[in-house]
Amino acid sequence: MRPLLLAAVVLLGCVHEPPPPPVQGWRELRSAHFRLRTDLPEGSARSTLEELETLRWWLQTAWSTGGDSPGTTQAIVLRNPAELRSFTDRSGIATTSAEGPLLVTAGSDVTFGDRSPGVQVLAHEVAHELIRHRMPGAPRWFHEGLASYLQSVILLDDHHVRFGCTRSGLTAPVIPRALLSLDDTASRAWETATEEELEDLYLSARLWICLLRTEEPLRMRALEVALAGGTPWRRAWADLRRQLDLRHLAETMWRLEQAGGWPTEVRPFVPLAAAATRPRTERLLAPWEVHLALAELWAIAARTRGAEGLARRVRTELEAAAAAAPDEPLPRVRLAALESDRDLRRARAEALVRRFPGSAEARVFLARVLRDDGGPAEERQAAALAAVNAAPDSVDALTAQAIEEIRAGNGAGALRSVARAEELEPWNPVVFIARAVVLGALGRCEDAVDAAQRALDVLPDDPPPADVRTLVRDRERIRAACRPTAAR
Repeated sequence: MRPLLLAAVVLLGCVHEPPPPPVQGWRELRSAHFRLRTDLPEGSARSTLEELETLRWWLQTAWSTGGDSPGTTQAIVLRNPAELRSFTDRSGIATTSAEGPLLVTAGSDVTFGDRSPGVQVLAHEVAHELIRHRMPGAPRWFHEGLASYLQSVILLDDHHVRFGCTRSGLTAPVIPRALLSLDDTASRAWETATEEELEDLYLSARLWICLLRTEEPLRMRALEVALAGGTPWRRAWADLRRQLDLRHLAETMWRLEQAGGWPTEVRPFVPLAAAATRPRTERLLAPWEVHLALAELWAIAARTRGAEGLARRVRTELEAAAAAAPDEPLPRVRLAALESDRDLRRARAEALVRRFPGSAEARVFLARVLRDDGGPAEERQAAALAAVNAAPDSVDALTAQAIEEIRAGNGAGALRSVARAEELEPWNPVVFIARAVVLGALGRCEDAVDAAQRALDVLPDDPPPADVRTLVRDRERIRAACRPTAAR
């Protein structure tokens, strides 16, 4: 989500280090599609939630296939930019957490009136969430380009919004240093690109998507319909690509670069009922819940290059949460997940299940540990089954079950489990690695490598280099080890 500046630069060693957010005064607001945790004033918190739901409603008009999308997006909105600077000097972060897609930003620092944040950072991440569900399998270049394009949304009147290649309401887009051709844009490997190359890739993607949506609306609609019907991305994109007059498109792109006049599209919408934007539930957060939110923020900061030392802040907040709520398993589960020693991590997981036998979080954590670290077959199978029974919609439980099913020779069951996991969390790389393992075991090698690549594509922007290296190794290991069914 590069246009929203996800490379968080944490302020280290500042003489005037900004104070972290307070633990008191936080509230949680839930609507149909968002869970907002914030220390904004009560009225501004409600305005922010309304803005999120409204933006989502507007952005869904960009798809011709209609209907509503599933899924819930997490949002942490701090009171003002000074609080946000405790973690980053950027105005917004769009990433993922253990609980799903997560956007982080701050309200304005006006003295009076509504302190809700600006719309671009909100619109960009809402766009990503919609793309994940409406265009499954879309690669990273398409995700980033389309989300950047959709964040340009502007309300024209009570029934129309406009999208286009604009920036901050202007009619001219940002032109990349080196505009890539459409084929180069679609084939470029982002995980090996430099910072400058990534910037060119994402800006080029945005321009090409703008051009395709306005110059080839019928073909883009056909792409949407094919993906909504379950056609794999690669096949749907290949069908679109064969129908394009690339020479004409390249000439149009050159003319627009030189002369301007970038096209826009206007989409009608039915006004959203006021009740749909109001919170369904609203409550004050307990201090231990605030500590969990702050741990998430420090974890984002610690993933920044050179800021690994901030991981201790994550542990400090989780320990504070555990101390404030001794009977709550979740802080202890997250603390146990920080353990780097495999044997100790497994021992902690088993101890948590014994201490909290009715906790779904503890059951799922044990299944995840055994899935990733191994263990006796009977223990793995029992843990996976217990986790699915305790949390049938947990992706960690479903992927643990899928791995055990494929090991037992139940390929159909394994595919059902990973399909359900993907439906629930199309943003989670664990889902696609599990799918790749299952497909590789079934001899569907090309599909397995595609799934492993998808695990890379769904990573949030500026992921830790170690995470990227691990997934690249997984992809190449699957590519090397898989044997097609026909060759067996």
